[in-house]
Amino acid sequence: MVNGLVLFAKVAVPRPLDVLYDYSYREDVILGLKAGDLVKVPFGRTQVVGCIVEAGLPVPSAAESVKIKEITQKIDPEFSLPEEVFKLCKFGAEYYQYPLGEALFSAFAPSPETKKATRGLSKKAKARQELQQQNRTTRSLNREQDQALEKIKSQSLVKSDSVFLLQGVTGSGKTEVYIEAAKHALHLGKSVLILVPEIALTSQLKDRFEQALHTPIALWHSAIAEGLRQVQWLKVKSGEIRVIVGARSAIFAPLVNLGLIVVDEEHDATYKQEERFRYQARDLALYRAKLASCPVILGSATPSLESIQKVKEGKIHLLELKQRFSARPLPEVKLISLIEEAPVVHPEVKTVFALKTIRAVQAVIDRGEQVMIYLNRRGFSQFVLCKDCGWIKKCSNCSISLTHYQRKRELCCHVCGEKFEIPSRCEQCQSHELKGMGSGTETLEEELKILINGAKVLRLDREMITSQGRLEQTLDDFRDLKANILIGTQMLVKGHDFPKVTCVVIVSADMLLKWPDFRASERALQTLTQVAGRSGRGEILGEVLIQGYDLGHPVIQILTGELDQAQFIEGELALRRELHYPPFSRFVRYRAQHEQLEHLKQKVERMAQALRHELSDEQQARLLGPSEALLQRVKNQYRYDLYFKAKNVTELFTVSARVKKMAQIEDLQLTVDVDPYSA
Repeated sequence: MVNGLVLFAKVAVPRPLDVLYDYSYREDVILGLKAGDLVKVPFGRTQVVGCIVEAGLPVPSAAESVKIKEITQKIDPEFSLPEEVFKLCKFGAEYYQYPLGEALFSAFAPSPETKKATRGLSKKAKARQELQQQNRTTRSLNREQDQALEKIKSQSLVKSDSVFLLQGVTGSGKTEVYIEAAKHALHLGKSVLILVPEIALTSQLKDRFEQALHTPIALWHSAIAEGLRQVQWLKVKSGEIRVIVGARSAIFAPLVNLGLIVVDEEHDATYKQEERFRYQARDLALYRAKLASCPVILGSATPSLESIQKVKEGKIHLLELKQRFSARPLPEVKLISLIEEAPVVHPEVKTVFALKTIRAVQAVIDRGEQVMIYLNRRGFSQFVLCKDCGWIKKCSNCSISLTHYQRKRELCCHVCGEKFEIPSRCEQCQSHELKGMGSGTETLEEELKILINGAKVLRLDREMITSQGRLEQTLDDFRDLKANILIGTQMLVKGHDFPKVTCVVIVSADMLLKWPDFRASERALQTLTQVAGRSGRGEILGEVLIQGYDLGHPVIQILTGELDQAQFIEGELALRRELHYPPFSRFVRYRAQHEQLEHLKQKVERMAQALRHELSDEQQARLLGPSEALLQRVKNQYRYDLYFKAKNVTELFTVSARVKKMAQIEDLQLTVDVDPYSA
């Protein structure tokens, strides 16, 4: 190649645009340009950092009619994306129908143009690390765990990218299998990625792995400070750090020579990103494992139906842990019907607890043990109601009622985050008879202090947990017995291990069972099983109290042992197969939005009619809508949905391309969500 030759490259910029841009560069000025490199380029009236998608190209056809701008500079190659991560992002952008530029920049180190930070461990972190070194313990595997580990090792020799579903009851010791598999990967000179569904779990799991693996481990999630994230990104890419414990974004970490991926609680919906780049980290983990030729362990007590179906199809190897570690029994499940026994009436509070529940909790506290109470509703009251005319205070921006927070003395929208003053009178009839309706975690905290003698209560919800430090302090305080009752929302469900917890109370099981979603029963089973599994993990037999009205539901019957779980799963799979729902289709939602409802409705209906005209009769049967979104208005934007159940990826791409083109013609803002998990 002759020095000074002008070449061309395709560059992706971090903008919500489904296009790549052509730029020129001189081969003697910018050396060795390749896919994944960062470059500074002129974009409009400014300069932006873009990512090279292709380099060394001949003159593009557009060059005759458009003046092609020149790449300004190449960013430090230290910050380039490894080939494996670049391919992962490219696949994710295509499958999840998202602009490649923004997908790529979700994987880069923060602020690559700035001077690299040099921050290390804080004094507190160093002290904790030293304490861990002193307290290292080795736990030998039981027979089931050892068999699972040997199957992982032997099968991975036959097929390096084998996928395993480690299905074990809560407390069966899945983490010990992960640790031993990680040791094996490290012994082979490889690196390890452990994904967890919640930021709340990363620190405690990191501590366990550090104690066992004797190697530096990086935490990887959105709450890590930018400077530390940049340092860790570079250390991981260089191979200085070979183990990562992180939330879903860790799937894009630049690990070198990847030898094992673990997806703990693989069923959890939080692996699905719900905004911007709407990827599913569990599914991307399977694709990354193929790129890296390494095994994947999917762990869960309640696997997703998608994973169960892949086991049936022979694509995933099933490994089972049927007993708790050290053969501890599962907790006893007791049902408390609120039809037969109404909530207690107390002179100071109107509680949601039945008398049986209060007595059971009091007995646990009297014995010096601990209780966890699950209610997936924050706040003091779910809404404020006028007793005279029935008026409810709603958000002015969204179609949802406002949640009442007593401590902050405000009403809050859980969708857009707007806060409002508590009204002194009804805005409709001017009555002063306003009342908070429905209980939340804040209510339970106040009630329990009155109803239970000796109650020392902590709360685990988004209102209380405002930082990683606050989270760790709350969990440490409960573990150190500074409190005997822990109330929480969904944050309570996942992975926590407190040996002194012998009672779990599920306050309102009906809330989980009645959600308008084809996954409602599956999710309810997963949530209830997980939260029930927090009880009796120590030496004392645990109990689970489930309060509700519809206690004859099949999901409840599984927990009490009246219905076989395998039978329930077969029924769910049969129904989904008949209705063409996942795992028997690629499900996609097309959501259009506009500030004017009638304008939006007319355009979406016209678009749907045009789409049906292009689809076959059989495809039309798999197109649903248009319909109002469950939350019709969010941030002053009305929303309408179309759903399509595609037979395969090719059909998904073809129909999505048509829908996006039609939305462009109708001048509609459209969001495509492949495999959506929320309404």
